[in-house]
Amino acid sequence: MKPLWRAVLYGLILAAAWAVPAFLTGNVYHPAPLLVGAVVPLGVALTPDPPSPRLRLAGAAAGAAIALATTGLLAATGHLEGTSLLPAGGAPAEAVAFSLAGSVIGWVLGWARRR
Repeated sequence: MKPLWRAVLYGLILAAAWAVPAFLTGNVYHPAPLLVGAVVPLGVALTPDPPSPRLRLAGAAAGAAIALATTGLLAATGHLEGTSLLPAGGAPAEAVAFSLAGSVIGWVLGWARRR
C-alpha cells in the first residue's frame, strides 16, 4: 500500500474514534482534531524511505481535510457543542484551529525526521 493511502487510513480510523464517541455521548474531545490532523503527515513521513516533499505536503493536506470534514460533520449534527479551550469562539472554531494546527505540526515533525 502506498504511504499516503496507508496514512489516510490511519487518519480515517482516528477520525472515527473521535466521531463515534462524540455521537454517542455528546462530549467535546478537545485534542481529537489536533491528533487527526497530525497523524496523516506523520504516517507519510515515517515510511522506511524518506518521502518526496510533494508527498509530505499531500499528507498534511489530507490530514487537514479529514479533520475538517469530521469537524463539519459533528458541527452540522449538533455534536460539537460545549466550551472551548480558546479565548474566542466556540467548540467548532476550536476544532478548526486545532485541525489546521495538527496538520502543520505533523508536517513540521515529519520534516524533522532525518535518515
